[in-house]
Amino acid sequence: MTNERVKSVGSFAMRILGVVAVVVGVLAIVSSLVQGNLVGVVLGAIFLAGGVVLLKRSGPRTTPRPRSTH
Repeated sequence: MTNERVKSVGSFAMRILGVVAVVVGVLAIVSSLVQGNLVGVVLGAIFLAGGVVLLKRSGPRTTPRPRSTH
């Protein structure tokens, strides 16, 4: 079984990879549209979809953060 710290580190890594994939996908789509490259648009869409999936899978925290007691 994994503890909460491992889950939060994995979730954080998935969010970083998801954001990077979305940015790369958008940039690839825009640059390929300017050049008229259909293959680049398709690859950009794949990166974009993969990034969205990673961001959705990372999800919100399952347990709320503890509140400060002072």
